[in-house]
Amino acid sequence: MEYRLKVSNMNCDGCVANIQRALEADANISSFQIELSDKLVTVNSELEEQVVAQIIKDSGYDATPYTDKKGFLSTIFNK
Repeated sequence: MEYRLKVSNMNCDGCVANIQRALEADANISSFQIELSDKLVTVNSELEEQVVAQIIKDSGYDATPYTDKKGFLSTIFNK
């Protein structure tokens, strides 16, 4: 499954490196992409979305499911 997670407190390359190490350490994660500018992490894994979010949370970051909202409210809630 592919999951997109919003990581609101991912602010620098050091944050990216910490999340990357945490995801690489789990053999059940087949691939991932981290987009610092959008504060998004896309993960391909057979794990449940909550488990993937917890891996990121355990590395010190707030990970929540990302929904691609359209319109004005998306500018408020997805930043």
